[in-house]
Amino acid sequence: MRLKLTKTKNLPIGVDLGSSSVKMAQMRVADDGLAMTAAALCEIPRDRRNNPQARMDFLAGVIRENLKSHPFVGNECILSLPAEATVIQHVKLPKLPPQEIAKALRTELQGKLPFAGSDAIIRHIAAGSTYGDGQEKDEIIAVCCSRKTLDGYLEMAQQARLDVLGVNIEAFAVVECFGRLFRRAADAARTILFVDLGAASTQVVLSQGNRVVFARNLKLAGNQFDDVVAKGLKIPLEQASALRRDLGKAQGSDSEEELYHLLEAPLGKLTDELTQCLQYYESVFRNQSIERTIFVGGQASDKRLCQTIAQRLNLPAQIGDPLVRVRRLEGAGMVIGLDRREPQPAWAVAVGLSLGADKAA
Repeated sequence: MRLKLTKTKNLPIGVDLGSSSVKMAQMRVADDGLAMTAAALCEIPRDRRNNPQARMDFLAGVIRENLKSHPFVGNECILSLPAEATVIQHVKLPKLPPQEIAKALRTELQGKLPFAGSDAIIRHIAAGSTYGDGQEKDEIIAVCCSRKTLDGYLEMAQQARLDVLGVNIEAFAVVECFGRLFRRAADAARTILFVDLGAASTQVVLSQGNRVVFARNLKLAGNQFDDVVAKGLKIPLEQASALRRDLGKAQGSDSEEELYHLLEAPLGKLTDELTQCLQYYESVFRNQSIERTIFVGGQASDKRLCQTIAQRLNLPAQIGDPLVRVRRLEGAGMVIGLDRREPQPAWAVAVGLSLGADKAA
């Protein structure tokens, strides 16, 4: 996206509704670049995460409180639905007029979604051209969610006193976050793999410049890693989660070796699923190799986890910092202890939602 710079422009608040936490970030555009106006983070209690009504009540209350206690400007926002509330499907369609694609997608996806077709909201982007059955086709990325689910989150946002300008998904928000760094003409030919390592899911996104060409939601993520460690060490789940988090900050101990021995199987499975994603991409976009991997998400703070995955994929990699080249205004992020001396990969979605406001559907 290209930002039209003005003297000062506060962008909408990006509200990242994750499975285990809610993050809010607001960016400001000025003549001297981007700045963060405010940021807020709150963990969702474990006993509310899988209880829909309790979850919504908690989110409404904590967001409303954050708007009051942090230096957010206004209440306009862009939401992202939790990854588990959305379905991403790649569909190959014959070359069709734009107005006919939506109808063709609904027919193609009939019976393939975990909710009734009549309840489905389907949006799409064109990833590019490919070939199938001897003819040129369009590679379409369809994003689907239940109308009931979307209405529930919009109602929650209203109770939180948010003015929702649009709804996006985590995968697209990640590309929006880093797309501002890929504006040169040559960047459009570079393919970057983003791996968003979350608690309940792993988002896989491939972009050419700031254009999404592949997206998939994998169910294997941090919660499954915690479960394996808890069972292997015979400790409570919360303790296993804390152990993984602490070892991710202090590497090189014997405990770390034991932990990663336990994680060998799920890490192997995750790498296999990532490899399948890359193989699919390469079958569609031939001769467009992947340049590097950028890890984001809450689990990406574990450097060894990212290094292990990158080595198995045989790709150069880095941990993404969504706040690179972003100034922090006085007070922004201070309440939650946002440490700008270290990369902050967990904030990619919230920052991307704010920056990508003009593209939210």
